[in-house]
Amino acid sequence: MSAQILLADDERSVRQLLELVLEKEGYDVRTVQNGDELVRAAQEQVPDLIIADLMMPILDGYEAIRQMRNDTRTAHVPMIIVTAKSGPEDVVTGFETGADDYITKPFNIPELLARIKGLLRRATAQPVRNPLTGLPGSVLLDEEIRYRLKNEGRFAMLYIDVDNFKSFNDTYGPARGDRVIKLVAELLLDVIQRSGSKLDFIGHIGGDDFAVLTLPETVQMICLNLIAEFDQRVRALYDEPDLERGYLMGVDRQGIPRSFPIISISIGVVTNLQRTFASYEDVSRIATEMKAFAKQQPGSSFAIDGRVGAGRTMLADRRGVRTAGVLLVCPEQQLRTTLTRALVDTGYRVFEAPGILEAHVLLARSLQLALVVLDAQLGIDIWELVRTIHKQPQSIVILVMSNSASDERSGVDRVQFLRRPFEIAQFVERVGFVMTQTLQSSSESAELQ
Repeated sequence: MSAQILLADDERSVRQLLELVLEKEGYDVRTVQNGDELVRAAQEQVPDLIIADLMMPILDGYEAIRQMRNDTRTAHVPMIIVTAKSGPEDVVTGFETGADDYITKPFNIPELLARIKGLLRRATAQPVRNPLTGLPGSVLLDEEIRYRLKNEGRFAMLYIDVDNFKSFNDTYGPARGDRVIKLVAELLLDVIQRSGSKLDFIGHIGGDDFAVLTLPETVQMICLNLIAEFDQRVRALYDEPDLERGYLMGVDRQGIPRSFPIISISIGVVTNLQRTFASYEDVSRIATEMKAFAKQQPGSSFAIDGRVGAGRTMLADRRGVRTAGVLLVCPEQQLRTTLTRALVDTGYRVFEAPGILEAHVLLARSLQLALVVLDAQLGIDIWELVRTIHKQPQSIVILVMSNSASDERSGVDRVQFLRRPFEIAQFVERVGFVMTQTLQSSSESAELQ
């Protein structure tokens, strides 16, 4: 089967010439005329190699390559930039964006063909996608971590591991074990699409180990959704008698017979919100530490590193958090993201929900919350949610971001209000005041008991 090449150039004559030359060499060629079309065409049908002009309308080659490198589907594809710009700074920018090679206009056809053959040969010799799941492997994951460190933006890494996988694989065989691995990959793709961002990266390190690169504010929702769906769907892979018994019999790595519970997942999380990393090895090491910490908890769990610099405190989560947190229920994504970032930067642990239904799901996880922030724009349904919150075993104060005085005449117990519009600093200050009141009240109740 001939290799497929996707060619992007806004000059029709160049496209026609290269298409003719490449097809004569036996390649299957598709052409587009701008960067936007290039990204969409590559996502719809992933090619074996991409040739892109740097200067194109709508979306230039730099940005198109950057987007494709950040897309799990196209991150592994070899890319050659063709440009009339031959200055060192242009070439450097191209490579930093993610190109594998470049050639300048007017180009030498034999040279271009040689570069294409070389890239395809290297791509074939060193597979960069996991053959079972089709997800990018450790090579691309390492490159992506380095890229994010270099660009100094906010990011989080999730290291996902399946607990007790060996006993499951030994009992049911590798074919059913592969179904567990494929299930994790499927759930990651689905959860990231719903709860992550378009720039998130999903990697399959190998075996039952996976990794996700995302934004810090999406970590909680990704972990909670992944755990909930995995715990539910993995049960279908067990034989009914084993499921009813609740464990499998097997031998551990020391050869000692023992029982193994239903498989679960442990997630170690590291972010650069409160610390910087010198290398991708540091990121990987901390994520591994947090995964090991999560594995100490029974069942599916996740642990988030909260240390500052060399290490001051550790924040550990299991199906939520170990200490008091804030649930933010707000339908406006931009406002929700801004408020979450402000609270996280201040040191709070934040769970996000875009609506009432998602808030009910989070409350059902028995999170240890001190405060729930509700947006009055959600309508009268928030009062049903308030009643649900009041039924929680722990004492939770509710702060409503109100639109008018009528919202504030509810007379519901343990509900406070913050009138819109407000400054972010004002919001954080009010949350701090409410949290202080809540913790003091809990302390006094404990003393009375």
